[in-house]
Amino acid sequence: MTDIDLVLFRWNALRLGVAAGQVLAMESTPDPDAPSIGDLLGLPTGEGLPGVVTRAGPTRLLRLAHPAGALRVHVQEPVVQVRLPASAIQPLPPLLAARLRLPGVRALAWQQGEEPGALIVILDIGDLACEAQPAA
Repeated sequence: MTDIDLVLFRWNALRLGVAAGQVLAMESTPDPDAPSIGDLLGLPTGEGLPGVVTRAGPTRLLRLAHPAGALRVHVQEPVVQVRLPASAIQPLPPLLAARLRLPGVRALAWQQGEEPGALIVILDIGDLACEAQPAA
């Protein structure tokens, strides 16, 4: 069985993941000019929106490999690397794939033995619109 290494993080109530090979570094230095992963996905901030769960928490800055160059993005902690069996990762169901408006969403995964909310939305960083940022 093949395993896949992912880096997982949160944005509000969502658990998101990217292939570990797309993560170049994790930085603790704040960058006010770097977008959040929520901005890149076009997610609402949740402030004042009924039914949208927000979780303020510490953020980290990930430097990600993007075809346009290194992309620095704010994500919420915890940021962890995990290894999942390939069988735990499923492509998007056809109807969801056809209707989904979030860029970069490629698959869903379920992490066994985790708390409720163990559903992981897997992103492909190459499909997120961005401008290349200067390397830091």
